[in-house]
Amino acid sequence: MQSLRRAAVMLGLAAVAHLAAGQNLMGKWVGSAAVNGERIAFTMTITAGNHYIETAQAGTLMTTQSGTFVFSNGLMVRTVIDWNPKQQLVMDPPTGSHYVPMAKPPGGSWKVTFPNANTMVLQDVNLKGTLTYQRVQ
Repeated sequence: MQSLRRAAVMLGLAAVAHLAAGQNLMGKWVGSAAVNGERIAFTMTITAGNHYIETAQAGTLMTTQSGTFVFSNGLMVRTVIDWNPKQQLVMDPPTGSHYVPMAKPPGGSWKVTFPNANTMVLQDVNLKGTLTYQRVQ
């Protein structure tokens, strides 16, 4: 009986490992997080060739970034190719305003786990923040 339980546990662990190893990341994923009391909605679309487009929206403000990633051994390393906004408006009362360039955002490294086929949990390796995405397409 104990060997049967052990075999069942091993089979379950193998199934989870297989799910993570063979996970198809392509599709549209959504998640949200509270940052400094503000709710931010995230949408990430992953396409063929390990390309991604991610938006972060808080109220009427939105940022986007797109790029490529490498996914290996549960680690996703993203490289940003394009981002918006590229400029930020700075107010100079009473004389007016001017724009300053926005730096390219870091791509980041994420530890990725898959509780199930339609849930992806990303934990920032450096900042330790966690974001859970649900597949919607």
